[in-house]
Amino acid sequence: MGKKQYIVKFAGLPVGTHEFEFKIDGKFFEQFADSEIQKADLDARIVLLKQNHLMQMQFEINGTVNLSCDRCLIDYDFPIESQEELVLKTGNPDESNDEILVINEGDAGADISHYLYEYIMLALPNRRVPCEIDDEVECDEVTREKLDESSVQETEPNPVWEKLNKIKFNKN
Repeated sequence: MGKKQYIVKFAGLPVGTHEFEFKIDGKFFEQFADSEIQKADLDARIVLLKQNHLMQMQFEINGTVNLSCDRCLIDYDFPIESQEELVLKTGNPDESNDEILVINEGDAGADISHYLYEYIMLALPNRRVPCEIDDEVECDEVTREKLDESSVQETEPNPVWEKLNKIKFNKN
């Protein structure tokens, strides 16, 4: 499953609405360096509205991705439901942005893998602590105890910071 699988071919399609479906799993995320997602079970449905000089794509992405808890590092499945829209037009591809994909005149299709990846990443929560959201998910207590132990350890105050604090408080 490489990038070639995620190409929407629109050459030869008549004006009107067309649907495309893609399956997204862990192999999809391997093509993106530094992707934090290793496992996924997602379905992407793309509705292409082809007009004479413009095309609109509506993305609907549903399924789950496997994430790690920020607090205790347990793996859990997070549900994804995302709806996005992308406009395609012909011209200079360097003029593309987040909402408009500019393709060369005569291109037969467009690689949407980068957009799928971006839309999935945007659907992820900033803070990933499933036990706060779902009562059925419990944090790994062993890991939490180790974290608590390491944060309780007392350290000697750093004399450099003490001098800086004196300067800071004497200024006022």
